[in-house]
Amino acid sequence: MSDQLLHLNIRGPIRRSLTLLPLILALTGAWFSVRWFIGNTIAENLNPDDRGLENAQMAAGLAPSDPLAHWTLAELEQRKLTADQSSKALAEYDKAVRLSPNDYRFWLAWGRALEQLGDTKKSEQAMRQAIALAPSYSNPRWYLGNLLVRDGRDAEAFAELRPAGEADPQLRPQIFNLIWQVYQNNPSQLSVAVGSDPETRAEFAKYLVQSGQLDAGLGIWQSLSADDKQKNRVVGDSLVKVLLDGRHFGRGLEIWNGIALSEALRGKVGEILDGDFERKADPENSSFFNWQIKSGQQVQASFDDDVKHSGKQSLRLVFKARSNVEINVAQLVVVEPNTQYDFEGYVKTSDLKSAVTPVIEIVSATTGAVLITSPQAPTGFVEWQKLALTFKTDSKTEGVFIRLSRGSCEDNNLCPIFGTLWYDNFTIKRRS
Repeated sequence: MSDQLLHLNIRGPIRRSLTLLPLILALTGAWFSVRWFIGNTIAENLNPDDRGLENAQMAAGLAPSDPLAHWTLAELEQRKLTADQSSKALAEYDKAVRLSPNDYRFWLAWGRALEQLGDTKKSEQAMRQAIALAPSYSNPRWYLGNLLVRDGRDAEAFAELRPAGEADPQLRPQIFNLIWQVYQNNPSQLSVAVGSDPETRAEFAKYLVQSGQLDAGLGIWQSLSADDKQKNRVVGDSLVKVLLDGRHFGRGLEIWNGIALSEALRGKVGEILDGDFERKADPENSSFFNWQIKSGQQVQASFDDDVKHSGKQSLRLVFKARSNVEINVAQLVVVEPNTQYDFEGYVKTSDLKSAVTPVIEIVSATTGAVLITSPQAPTGFVEWQKLALTFKTDSKTEGVFIRLSRGSCEDNNLCPIFGTLWYDNFTIKRRS
């Protein structure tokens, strides 16, 4: 029997298979891409309160290689599952970290979960990895710092919390609160814990003063250089206001003198600032301890360089009031308690007409009590007259207001006043 050769023609099926292979691969790739897209979309947009856990599980199942899906599932499992099921959340955090090892958010979330389960060591490692990936971000340092505080490692904690506060100033009040809780009985460590950044130190001083810790707060503020105080002048202004509102006038003056823009704006205990009314009003260079003058249509208050008792100018008040009107001219002067002072000034009038004319009052800035009142300004046309008053502060008074006012109009609601008067050369001197 002769040999026979069997020829199989396989070129047709192979060719057809090779032709279909790209389509099959494309469809397979499209299927996995669609699944990943659906899973990622679900994870990114799910509502935690509307079947959140079920939807997160679906997202992780559809997109098993998507770290966001596993992170979202872990967050919901940690929130909704019982403590004995917490390992499920940790497993999902672990998957997220492995799938995206360069995303600090996943390391941080994993670290926080580990701490809640009591694994401080691994938690710290995870948080430090988050910091390594995002060294300029505040959140990783904030959470690590809190972990270290709870672990009793205060110095290490504030080494992390300080840069967190510098990166996000909104965290500073909470950091300041931690510093005070930890070191309130160790003032020397307060300065160390808050760090050397001048802006942060200034804010911490303000926090302490507002919290009633005057000595600690002012100690931090006074540790700043003169240049740093000027750079943080807005904080300094706030400090002065807090001190004045708390009736700490002497301390307020001390802080103010350190941030005043010029020597002319610095006050002294027992002295009226610009009692000769020589300086032009300048809102940019105002002072808590200078004249506070408000002018209006019925009472026009201004400086007059044509009429003066001495020097270059005086204070002029022009009245055009058909009814009772207030005078808004005053200055806060820091004084010493239990001390007697002599006040001296000069007044001049021109066609001043009223049943009740202005007076000078010296008022305790602590109690609001009027310590002395001058006679009423003379009506008509009167040349410069000297005013001399004596007053004594009590044991609580360390500040007085020198202010212009009007005597009582009693039941006369109209109480009109017209004309002009000038004041000049106001001084107070302590009696020896």
